[in-house]
Amino acid sequence: MARTTSVIRVFDFMSTDLVTARTSEPLNEAVQKMLRRDVGCIVVTENQSVVGIITKGDVLRKAFLKGLDARQVTAKNAMSSPVVTVDHDATIEEAARLMSTKNVSKLPVVKEGNLVGIITSTDIIRAEPMQVGYLQELVRARFVPHEMRAL
Repeated sequence: MARTTSVIRVFDFMSTDLVTARTSEPLNEAVQKMLRRDVGCIVVTENQSVVGIITKGDVLRKAFLKGLDARQVTAKNAMSSPVVTVDHDATIEEAARLMSTKNVSKLPVVKEGNLVGIITSTDIIRAEPMQVGYLQELVRARFVPHEMRAL
């Protein structure tokens, strides 16, 4: 594993004002929460444990493009699972590396298995400008065709 040089911890920059949904909650209610709070995802929980995450892309792929009625689809049916999470005490560098290797831009933050926050690639950019290199890797991994990476 690469040496970690950052002393900034995830808990220093994570958002704690979370938007969550229950697995049985209708997707349209979850989307309404996302829109009201102007967030790009909603964490699906059961007893403070993270069981899924719903992003705007999930809503489009799993309901809209299939022509499904969001009132008839539950959060459980629309969520991505299993979820990549990060410990609250991890460094920003570790979170950025995890985002890059797992190809995600949002990480629910857990402490002793319970959801305590969320950290996004935007939070990491704000936290430490030197971490931009990891985010560039994430962008390349997500948006550059494989054959172009070798150039």
